Amino acid sequence: DLSFFAAVALNNLGVLLLLWLVSATWLFYARRAEIPGKRACRWALFCYLFFFAKEMIRVARVLAAFSSRVNLPWQRLFFTLILPHGAVEYTAFALGAVFALAWLGRSLERKRRYYPGHLAIFAPAGMVLLAAAIETAVTPSLFKI
Repeated sequence: DLSFFAAVALNNLGVLLLLWLVSATWLFYARRAEIPGKRACRWALFCYLFFFAKEMIRVARVLAAFSSRVNLPWQRLFFTLILPHGAVEYTAFALGAVFALAWLGRSLERKRRYYPGHLAIFAPAGMVLLAAAIETAVTPSLFKI
């Protein structure tokens, strides 16, 4: 269903945008408060690590709840519902965070905004779209099997 794909893709692109906004916020704050660049990068990294830890806990809780509701082992649900698209999706999020953190470091080092490059923007976005396609087309078929 195209509308389901669009909803999933837009949601995940929004998450990717929020990951970039973390670095943009720390860039703004570091310049305003004259915080050393390394300290701002460490705080941005902490925000990214918090995001991934929160996501691991959220996915585990949802998986456990769904597993008990449908009375299927969580391992089977993990390998059919989460892993196929989740591996691509979270790799894209991690790549986006790495590119955003590198952009933050370079921008603070050069004392001006640095252009991150097309690859830093389009590679994670393309991976997010691929993950959305897998989630909406492949995952339902795997679950039926």
